[in-house]
Amino acid sequence: MRSRSIVILTIALAALLGASTALVAAEAEADWKLGLKVKLELLTKLGADGLGVDVDAAEGVVTLSGEVEKRETRELAGTVAGSVDGVRRVDNRLTLEAAENEAGKGKIESELAEAGREVEDGLLETKLRLALIDRLGRDGFRIGTEAASGVVTLEIPKDLDRDRGREAVKIAHGLAGVKKVVTIDKR
Repeated sequence: MRSRSIVILTIALAALLGASTALVAAEAEADWKLGLKVKLELLTKLGADGLGVDVDAAEGVVTLSGEVEKRETRELAGTVAGSVDGVRRVDNRLTLEAAENEAGKGKIESELAEAGREVEDGLLETKLRLALIDRLGRDGFRIGTEAASGVVTLEIPKDLDRDRGREAVKIAHGLAGVKKVVTIDKR
């Protein structure tokens, strides 16, 4: 009787360990797929700029790492990664390449220039927000906006009429200072 109980206990323990191993394997596969989905979306939205971005995913948390040349790439990468289904949180650890540029500016001059670009981005984003609200009314409030070095990101709610979304893109393209418009579906 005692040996039978030991056998049953051993079988039960083996089944639990097997189930646990299968669960860990399934979670690892889900993380791997999520990482690939994020990388694909980065390459789709950022083009060649997305090549320098490394993506790790674990339980819905995506970590972006690597070096990128432009601040707008860093910012947009975080926004794009966060828009992928299954991503709960983005840990953006992307860094900008060395502060010295080809013209030989020092670190302080580069940081001052960067601060100036951030102010310009804030102005562009504000102008865009006002244009969207002016032309789209309440729908303009629902569209998320970001600007970085002339690259504008519009976060379009999924329940917004397609024509209104297209109109928002057209408004952004028509705004002085906008070099590129990237759209992201809001979850």
